[in-house]
Amino acid sequence: MNRSITIFILLLLHAYKLPASEFRADDAPPGLSRAELVKELESLFNGEDARGILWGVNIFNLNNNDRIFSLNEAKPFRPASNLKVVIAAAALKALGTTYKYETKLFIDGKIKNGTLDGNIVVMGSGDPTFHMNHFDKWREALRKYNIGTINGDIIGVDTIFDDQKIGILWSWDDLSNCYSAQVSGLQINNNCLRVSVEPGIKTGFPAKISKTPNTSYVTIYNNTKTSTEPTSLAFKRESKTNNIMIKGNIQNQSDNIVKWVSVDNPTMYFLNLFHANLVNNGFKIKGKIADARDIGYTIDRNRLYQIESIESVSIREIINDFLKHSINLYGESILKTLGFIYFNEGTTYNGRLAINLILKEYNLPEGILFIADGSGLSNLNLISPEYMTSLLKSVSGSSYYQVFFDALSVSGMSGTLRKRLTSQYLKGSVHAKTGYIRNVRTLSGYIDTFGNDRLAFAIFANNYGPHMSRAELVINQACRLMRRFNDNNNRTGE
Repeated sequence: MNRSITIFILLLLHAYKLPASEFRADDAPPGLSRAELVKELESLFNGEDARGILWGVNIFNLNNNDRIFSLNEAKPFRPASNLKVVIAAAALKALGTTYKYETKLFIDGKIKNGTLDGNIVVMGSGDPTFHMNHFDKWREALRKYNIGTINGDIIGVDTIFDDQKIGILWSWDDLSNCYSAQVSGLQINNNCLRVSVEPGIKTGFPAKISKTPNTSYVTIYNNTKTSTEPTSLAFKRESKTNNIMIKGNIQNQSDNIVKWVSVDNPTMYFLNLFHANLVNNGFKIKGKIADARDIGYTIDRNRLYQIESIESVSIREIINDFLKHSINLYGESILKTLGFIYFNEGTTYNGRLAINLILKEYNLPEGILFIADGSGLSNLNLISPEYMTSLLKSVSGSSYYQVFFDALSVSGMSGTLRKRLTSQYLKGSVHAKTGYIRNVRTLSGYIDTFGNDRLAFAIFANNYGPHMSRAELVINQACRLMRRFNDNNNRTGE
């Protein structure tokens, strides 16, 4: 009986083949010569799983300047978040690794007996990392100048960027989501608000909803109920308002449901939070909060006196979070920052011109890059696989290469690749940027091979319709094949 069971199990294990993603280190598949790799890739992209999808591929060996494989490499594709590779490379090249944003606090008036007879002015730099915790430092500065009462207004100056807060052709269905946060010259808390929903006191009662920060700038409408049915909640911010509608059911045994929602008009969000922080800490403010543009406030440097400022972390750290965690707001801010630095006006258009100038010396392919935003959310963004790998190759020879390389997600270890390509022989070998919007799946970066080569690659899948899972499956399989590249036996003079 035991012998029969043993034989059955052995037969079962023999019949069951481990998928490639489950190989152990000692089960790593054999290496592939260049010819074998090309043959395998041709079979993959012409195979059943790749059908019905528009593919663009370019794979380049950095060690010997050899293009190993290409497919529609010169055609323009929608890159989704792979566009962030272009934004990050241009930013590091233009700004270096130590550049910091600086948000400044001024007084515009005279101080007498603890009262500022004038305005507080906040001058934004477009810093996308500013957090409300920084207000503590500003309160200390006001107290240092013996200011307890402000007779004037709190004015925000966000003119470093234009007033176009969202990208061209962003999906209207996504504008409530934090990944579609608006961009502004004054930004705070990623221009989003945290909403938490938990079951009500009993079945049939509305859910308990809280918001962080707890600001009157945002109003929540609770159209939920506690139910025995599975949780199904919808969050929607009404267009051009800060009215957030939450409707649906939350199961009575459910854990808290957390959703980050974008806010409308980040400048006024910033000023509302600053005003509330001061009032809650004993300051008396007799004026209002106002956007400098809205009230026609003009900056007179002879009247303004800077009392404090907040510096961001370095652009090196910003780029690390930007690429690893694909933070769209950072991309929009960096793009407009480059536009301001190069053309004295922070617009997407100027940012596009700036990037073309910054990357011009790399002699990249022309006519196949169009930048519609800084994040990749727009369907108007276009780039070719050849442009992407040419850029990756150019970056690999730059002074900022290691910073750029370390900022990419790592297979099975960090960022958006943390739970992807996790097999032992792939883990840690792929440094790349993922990309996803509707009908677009992309991956671009570097992969270290069995033969100790480093390949630069770009794989774009567009127009996959209902075949999203197949698109990702093919991209993952291409990475497995590239990892196996080992052509050392076919090389001479090495």
